[in-house]
Amino acid sequence: MSQFKTVWLSLLFTGLMPLAVMAEGEDIPADAEIGSDANYSMLRQTNTVRGYQPLTVAGQQIESAYLEETLGERHGAIVLLHDEGEQFESQGVVTPLRHSLPEYGWSTLTLAFDYPYEAKILLSNDEALDTDLLELDADELVAENEVESKQAEAGMDKDNTLPAISNQDRIQAALAFLQAKDVKRIIFIGHGTGGNMAIELLDTIKTPISALILVGATALPESDVFDEFNFPILDVYGANDLNEVPIAIEHRKMVMKRINNTAYEVRRIVGADHVFLGLTPTLTATVSGWLRSKFVEQADN
Repeated sequence: MSQFKTVWLSLLFTGLMPLAVMAEGEDIPADAEIGSDANYSMLRQTNTVRGYQPLTVAGQQIESAYLEETLGERHGAIVLLHDEGEQFESQGVVTPLRHSLPEYGWSTLTLAFDYPYEAKILLSNDEALDTDLLELDADELVAENEVESKQAEAGMDKDNTLPAISNQDRIQAALAFLQAKDVKRIIFIGHGTGGNMAIELLDTIKTPISALILVGATALPESDVFDEFNFPILDVYGANDLNEVPIAIEHRKMVMKRINNTAYEVRRIVGADHVFLGLTPTLTATVSGWLRSKFVEQADN
């Protein structure tokens, strides 16, 4: 009898195990998945993200989150541009900043950007390895054909899909959202590729920007890109950042000196890597302190 009871309890536990796993999975606060577009890596998240407020662009919704300042003093709003390979809500650079800066009087808006998908190509002289890669490519082609066949059967032909929303349109939608809230001062913070994109897009938008903060940006822009940037610029990077970052910053220093932009400053954070692992409080203090010196203290004088 005791043996039968043990077997019965084991079967009962085995049957309930999947339900327990499902229940636990539902408690995850931010669930991200990769989109089905073969050319772009689209990061999508659920509305459990704090301040989740999607923006509508060209009839489509893009993930976005907005937090109002909590200091009781509205200094302005900050648009955060996340790095390639990061989510708009993650434990990298963008999320700690967007959660912390409202305490200093800055509302924050972050949104999902669409970066081109770059396949990793492995080169080798090993014939056996090359053969394996060819077989892998063939398997991937078969799988892709099966997906396309199922889509065609369901009436989901590629020609019927909506066009991808450009990052410029996403930025414009974010700015329109802030203008509707009567925000007078808008600042961009771009991390990594997000900073590079900010440099490229800023001279194409009509809405005035009050400042630009680059965090670990690797872009090497020409002098004329900054000619119209008559606002303060802060370059922040970690001492253990990507090798390309300090090279890019030295280039920007030279450009700023050449065009006589005295509102350009650099901050180097000792011990920090590209995502400021363990040092996001230092990054927040650096950014909030610079913003205060440029906009709050000057307004008080």
